[in-house]
Amino acid sequence: MKLISRDECVNTETATRKEWLDTNGIGGYASSTIINCHTRKYHGLLVASLAQPRGRFVLLSKVESSLLENGKEFLLSTNKYPGVYSPTGHQFVESFEQGLYPAITYRIGDVVVRKTMMMVHGENTVLLCYEMLEGKVSPTIRIRPLLAYRDIHTLTHENMFLRPKTFPEKNGCVIEPYEGMPPLHMGTNRASEFFPGPRWTRNVEYLIERNRGFDYQEDLFCPGTFEAQLSKGKPVVFAASVAPLGNLEHKRKAETARREKLFELSRDRAKSVHWAKYFADQFLIRNVSGFASVIAGYHWFGEWGRDTMIALPGLTFHAGRAAFGEEVLAAYAGLERDGLLPNYLDQSSEHLAYNSIDASLWFFWTTQEYLRTGGSQRFVMKKVYPALRNIVAAHLDGRVPLCCIAPDGLLHAGNAETQLTWMDAKAYGKPVTPRNGAAVEINALWYNALHFFLELATPEDEALALRARAAADLLKANFVKRFWNEDDNCLSDVVNDDRQDHCIRPNQIFAVSLPHSLLDVARMRAVVSSVQAHLLTPYGLRTLSPRNPAYSPFYLGDANSRDAAYHQGMVWPWLVGHFGEALLRQAEDKAGAKAFLRTYFKPILRSFPDNFGIASTPEIYTGNPPHLPRGCIAQAWSMGEAIRLNKLLRS
Repeated sequence: MKLISRDECVNTETATRKEWLDTNGIGGYASSTIINCHTRKYHGLLVASLAQPRGRFVLLSKVESSLLENGKEFLLSTNKYPGVYSPTGHQFVESFEQGLYPAITYRIGDVVVRKTMMMVHGENTVLLCYEMLEGKVSPTIRIRPLLAYRDIHTLTHENMFLRPKTFPEKNGCVIEPYEGMPPLHMGTNRASEFFPGPRWTRNVEYLIERNRGFDYQEDLFCPGTFEAQLSKGKPVVFAASVAPLGNLEHKRKAETARREKLFELSRDRAKSVHWAKYFADQFLIRNVSGFASVIAGYHWFGEWGRDTMIALPGLTFHAGRAAFGEEVLAAYAGLERDGLLPNYLDQSSEHLAYNSIDASLWFFWTTQEYLRTGGSQRFVMKKVYPALRNIVAAHLDGRVPLCCIAPDGLLHAGNAETQLTWMDAKAYGKPVTPRNGAAVEINALWYNALHFFLELATPEDEALALRARAAADLLKANFVKRFWNEDDNCLSDVVNDDRQDHCIRPNQIFAVSLPHSLLDVARMRAVVSSVQAHLLTPYGLRTLSPRNPAYSPFYLGDANSRDAAYHQGMVWPWLVGHFGEALLRQAEDKAGAKAFLRTYFKPILRSFPDNFGIASTPEIYTGNPPHLPRGCIAQAWSMGEAIRLNKLLRS
């Protein structure tokens, strides 16, 4: 649980840097800052993942709430408009609490009101519960919903196409703002009155979007105002949903009970890890096709094959959710094509993008982690092995697009125009880190995949196994010769023909951390030493050594400026898992190594950022101290690998 004090809440400078997130298990979410003053176009109280139209949409952006007593109205909301914050409801905020769900406590004189925000699992429904904790009066609560009804990546403005008419329902109303979009049902759990009063709220500003170089002003539509009496012991629940509301009290109690059970199942002797395992559930979804999957990051990422394979062990196998992890493995196994897994499952269409070389190779490691944590060999052979076999066969047969095995056994992929590894950023129309050729982690993954296949191979696949063993032996015979950088006593990042890329990057760590390694212990130690000297920070590994002239420690400016720095010095938390495993693998004093990792990585292993997503691990940190969080506020592989490393340090 995280409790944020009044001092931090009433200061807009600090409060607007702290963001909360609540998800619904089907790709939708609610999110804002701790004072519910939106700073991103991605913020909203009902951000729904829809089947028709397909995609994620901000339907209900926010609600303006107020208390009315003896003719005085106290506005609890805060918005940013050009040059001003209005209203200034944050002045009444007593505290913000992030527990099983986010909650804001307001104090107005002797009246104390607590507002909780909760998405309903499996539904595009949000519940806002207003509960009077102290006070002898029974004020009227006013709720004004503000609708956006647009794709998460766009902004909306006042227009003539919106249909403002509302239709009454019990304790609420329904509106169908745009043709082709779902209706929005809104209402309360107890007697209330809705007063139609359609009008636009213009020029709401999102400051983070301005800083990111995007359009940042939006107009939001209010269809009218709800009014209800609020008194002690009789909370008012306001709901918004794409489906009829039903019994709101039942929904609230059922969802609360579900979260309590999830929290109990996430139990861990370390309180911080307990909460990390609980919040890890926010990344696990069933998409609109009913497909068990992983959201790579909130707010703007969708389902990515590579991210799913890397994040899955920590989010599921090491967090007590093995059954869901099995579903994801089986689902992705069914999507294998020509030796590849899809790197991107488009949320706005049925399109699958097979544009990464490593998603299918990480699939082997993910399966190894499943078995390592007590998974079923029978499940693997029945549901996963056919895809693993096909991936190996496709590579050995030369059927994988833009990929080939060179005469020396090294796996080459891509060309000058493609970015097929995880360092895939482009800026100003060009790849920032061209890695076509034989990338070090791709070959480490390929070798590990070959050996794992050999462990599983059935008698029917004896011929393929012989080819796989020969390929593994050839790769091992030439790997060090081709990749070793004598000048820096570590591995090169990419080799291409007779050229070595001597940039010191974290990709070499996988040649040590993966179950089947191509290196002897002496070279393992050299690699770990180099990575530790150049790339290690308490928040993860830098993507480039600071000594390199291309090193970029800051993440500022427009999209091109940020993408240019993305893999040129930014710190990635997800790399802590493999660095930790590599350090332990070659350490003479394993107990000492574990103690070092527990202490050094404490900011990642045992806490969340103070000024960012307050209940998750972010996508990246800046390269130089104080290592500020940037990118997505909640990243699946960052969270998954922190959980996995915590588990490894106890074994």
